[in-house]
Amino acid sequence: MIRKLKPSELENSIRLSEFAFQYEMTEEERREHLSSLDPDVTWVMEENGVIMSKASVLPFHIYIDGKPFKMGGVAGVATWPEYRRSGLVSQLLKHALKDMKENGQSLSFLHPFSIPFYRKFGWELFSDEAKLTLSKEQLPGRLPHNGHVKRIEPDYTAIDDVYQQWAKRYSGTLVRDEKWWKDSLFKRKKGMLAVYYHGDQCTGYMIYTVKEMKMTIHELIWITPDARNGLMSFISNHDSMIETVSITTAPHERLPFLLPDPKVKHEVTSYFMARIVDVHSFLKEYPFKWDSDAGPLIFHVTDETCEWNNGTYIIKFSETKETEIEFFPFSEKTKEGVSCQHAPKKGIHLDVRMLTAILLGSQSPHTLAEEALIESDEKTLGALITCLPPLKPFLYDFF
Repeated sequence: MIRKLKPSELENSIRLSEFAFQYEMTEEERREHLSSLDPDVTWVMEENGVIMSKASVLPFHIYIDGKPFKMGGVAGVATWPEYRRSGLVSQLLKHALKDMKENGQSLSFLHPFSIPFYRKFGWELFSDEAKLTLSKEQLPGRLPHNGHVKRIEPDYTAIDDVYQQWAKRYSGTLVRDEKWWKDSLFKRKKGMLAVYYHGDQCTGYMIYTVKEMKMTIHELIWITPDARNGLMSFISNHDSMIETVSITTAPHERLPFLLPDPKVKHEVTSYFMARIVDVHSFLKEYPFKWDSDAGPLIFHVTDETCEWNNGTYIIKFSETKETEIEFFPFSEKTKEGVSCQHAPKKGIHLDVRMLTAILLGSQSPHTLAEEALIESDEKTLGALITCLPPLKPFLYDFF
């Protein structure tokens, strides 16, 4: 039976997570964690009162081209060993996706233990993470800037505005609220907070630690070149006490190019996956760039897990730039990607994973067509590309 976690079962849930993810909390961490947990966000599979498996869906909003979307963050998926390989997680994920649809969460993100495993359920890799490593000889030294850096105690009110401005430039960044800053961000990214001020306005910040001759920068954010110069100068001022600097950043970030010596160690790793939960509502809200010459966009979408997404979507743009969608669901006889007799056969044929990759900006339609992962003609692909916002996917957070 699938049901919500009970408040009395929070301790059992923590023990399952500790076992599955191989960590152990201190008593203080356990008390803090228990006080912040909401049992209502966790689904469990149980039998005769015994929890066998669990999965949480955390309520978030993320930005796409500056527009917030409701997103269900899947986390804490775990099963006791004696119940594994019984299809329990599959049932939990399908149940959670239906619940997300009902809650208006048109997107879902997760950090995978296995990318192939979650691809089977429609999630696709959308965000990578880069780590730059600089030797102290590669630090840029003092750069011209007009403001100043101030080290302060972790305080989200000092940096929230600049974070939100920065986050709106990307696809998939979290809309952080007070609870997330306090209960997750500052607890997970422990260290010092350095804020760059131009006058009395914050235009950049970094969260970092210095230990054993190494500076580790968990977040480095700026919205003006002046702030970037000021923060890089601040980093360089640590040259007498560090040998290396490690910076976590977006894989497509311009920072290496901006360094005097761009030949730095650059490691890129796969990070987060995403999937469209409700194609119709997502397309309705998606920030397409209206092009009067493009004509209607037509997607023939298949989704093996969320059957409500299977069908043909005809997207029309009006003079008011509002999005109108006609939807023709596939019948049982047309599940292979051919729409029903009332819908046009032209358009782009793809599954929900490829649609997610395209609309979050992680893969270009041309690349996917070249690799035979989607089917379309050049003219249709060109029309789609003219209607897509220029997106760079990235996520600084973890859950």
